Amino acid sequence: MRSLLTTAAIAAALSAPTAHSQLTLTTSYTLPSNVAFDVQADGRLLLIDGDGDVLQQDAVNSTGFTLAGSIAPLNPGNGAPSFVSISPDGQSVAIGDNVFGPANAVSIFDTADLTSPGVSSPLSTITTPNFAASWSDNSTLFVTGAISSPFTTVVNRLDATNGTSETVISPAGGSSGGVNANGNELLIGAGDSGDVRSFDIAALSTTAADFSTGTFIAGSGSAGSIDTFGSLLLIAGSGGVQVIDRVAGTTLTLAPLGSSEFYGGFFNPSQNQIIVTNSVFDTNTFVPTTTIFAYTIPAPATLALAPLALAATRRRRA
Repeated sequence: MRSLLTTAAIAAALSAPTAHSQLTLTTSYTLPSNVAFDVQADGRLLLIDGDGDVLQQDAVNSTGFTLAGSIAPLNPGNGAPSFVSISPDGQSVAIGDNVFGPANAVSIFDTADLTSPGVSSPLSTITTPNFAASWSDNSTLFVTGAISSPFTTVVNRLDATNGTSETVISPAGGSSGGVNANGNELLIGAGDSGDVRSFDIAALSTTAADFSTGTFIAGSGSAGSIDTFGSLLLIAGSGGVQVIDRVAGTTLTLAPLGSSEFYGGFFNPSQNQIIVTNSVFDTNTFVPTTTIFAYTIPAPATLALAPLALAATRRRRA
């Protein structure tokens, strides 16, 4: 197991050239330990730790975090949630309990309640395996995960309003990977092969589709997280973060700490940034600490990759 990042390692990463001359690695900072998070509409992060504390970042790319509210811890070991995912309208927050077994579930919270003093109770709790998640609209959440016995990877479609779940893709690769819903396209990653495949959301039914029937989009080192922004597709996992221009057919690889690391990644549209994450574990407690590396994307008029649609939505799993 690796030890926590040193100041020298971060400094070296910041001084190293980026994978593309027009991307600028502008800053890095470390999050509080044992958290999962998502980005809010104003570009600040919303974090939830294993104790159930809800934290809001004081400013974009700030190292200050303020306690905003709390929830009951979601799993027996007080581990960080598997994901925190904010709905497109910002009014709901889905949180995975990071439990592997029949009791696993996703809880849906009202954002205003979640970020107010006191202990917030969920609007609904939906039984489902949970690894990563992405909202397709304000009431529909797609969640990847694995059934514990017999082991099977699935993608479930959750109705946050009615509190129901149905399986739409199974098996979903050899191990769980990232997911991204963008318009009518659902992108699913296989955690073992790193392949990413595309599905038509409107065509998904309760007769679950096999992952292999989706349209092949790209391969990556584990596809641990997937995100989209305009014409750009981000696939993060082992070895780095691939930023793929689906129009031009070009690919960048961002690996600020080298290709031997495991990375997550997502877009921060309000700040025109690519956020690369790297989590390491304390060798004694096995509690993760995540470092953020923020790359600034040039204005659309000067970006050689492709025009960016600033209104494009993003969903994240770190």
